[in-house]
Parts: sequence; C-alpha cells; structure tokens
Amino acid sequence: MLIVISSILMLAFIVSKKRFVGFIAWLLTGFAFLQNVPYFIAIKDYFNTTVFILAFLLFTIMGYTALRGNLNVMIETTRFSLLAIAFYFPFELYEPLKIALIKVVTDQTIALGKLLGFEFKRLSWNEITLNGKGVKIILPCTGIESMALFAGACLGVKADLSRKVKAFLISVPVIYVLNLLRNVFVLASYGYSWFGENSFYIAHHVIAKFLALVSLIIITTLVFRELPELEKLIVNLKVEIEKVVRNDR
Repeated sequence: MLIVISSILMLAFIVSKKRFVGFIAWLLTGFAFLQNVPYFIAIKDYFNTTVFILAFLLFTIMGYTALRGNLNVMIETTRFSLLAIAFYFPFELYEPLKIALIKVVTDQTIALGKLLGFEFKRLSWNEITLNGKGVKIILPCTGIESMALFAGACLGVKADLSRKVKAFLISVPVIYVLNLLRNVFVLASYGYSWFGENSFYIAHHVIAKFLALVSLIIITTLVFRELPELEKLIVNLKVEIEKVVRNDR
C-alpha cells in the first residue's frame, strides 16, 4: 500500500535528513491520495474529488520543496504529517479497529438522533434507517481523517505540552461531536426528503461539506491562537513552496 511505504520513507527522511528520501515520500503520499479519486467520481462526490486532486498537486510540490527548499521546515512538516498518518491508518488498515469505530459512531448517531426527536432505527451494525430510507455509516462518516490531521498537527508541533493538549481538546473532540451532528442532519434530510428527491446528495455533498469547511476554518483559527508555532510553520511552508515554484519558472 502506497501510504505505508510513504510513511516509512517519511520516517527515514526525518531521521536521515536526506532530501531525495523526502521527495519520494511526499510524491508517494500524493499518489496515495490520487488513487482515491476514481471512487469519489463514481459516487459523484465532486467536492472530495477536487480536494484529493489538489492534495496530490500539493504533496507533489511539497516533495519538490523537500529537494530544493528549507530542510528544517520540511522535516518539521513531515513530522506532524507522519503523526497524523499514524493516528489515521490503524483504523484504515486494521479491520477490527475500523469496525469498532464505525459501530461506536453508528450507536452514538442513533442515540443523538433520538435525543433530537428523530425516530432512527438500526437496520444492521452500521446502517440506520428513518422513514424507510437507510444510510450506511462508513469510515469517512466517523470524521477520523480530520481528527487525525488535527491530532498530528497539535501534538507534532514543537510547543509546550499544556498548550498542545489544549489545542487538541478544542479541535479533535469538537470535530467528533460536529461529525455526529452532521450524520444526524444527513439522515434526517434524506429520511424526510427535506430537499426533494435529491435530499441525500444536497445534504451530504453540498450543505454538510460547506458547513464542515466553515467549521474546520474556525477550529483552525482557534488552534492557531493556542499554537502560534503551528501557524508559523504553515506560513514558513507556504513561503518555501512559493520560493521553489517561483525559482523554477
């Protein structure tokens, strides 16, 4: 699996500080994201299609920046990125762990939906129905990608432990709760056809994506306030990428 190989190479880059190793690591990370694009196109999720294509382009440029840019900035960036991958991929690669997380999120989505007055019913271990319409909870429905990203960023940056923990608490648990609310909203919209016959698509692929983007921007702002070191690293990375792109024109 590409992401496993790229993760090993990321660790090798951090330890060895060899630029070419960093280049290959980030390039493979980009291809690991790109290989998911056909799936998103197949389910007509054009938001994630765009995000994953842009991620491929960004990671490819970051690989080139590892060759030509500031080595310390790229090693710092690779460190928290590797930590984020370490949080996420056990759930992706180890089936019992994936099933456990999906089941917990399914249980809590049902409980929250009932608390808010919706008559959610369990059809299977990961499928919820409302008004005769069912939705399956899969790994992306757990919010694990965003939580892993913020966990890696908050805990991987060089800063005081107390501030890192505080940044973690104002991001990861909040994302988890917001994701449960998102699941409830999508299920209710689909079950009651709030937006007509395309209710699932509109609720899941348009409204929920937009609200998730706004929420992540707000959470990022709060995290940056607590961890200015992280904001500085992101700004430095942006500067290095611009330098490399500019010098290659």
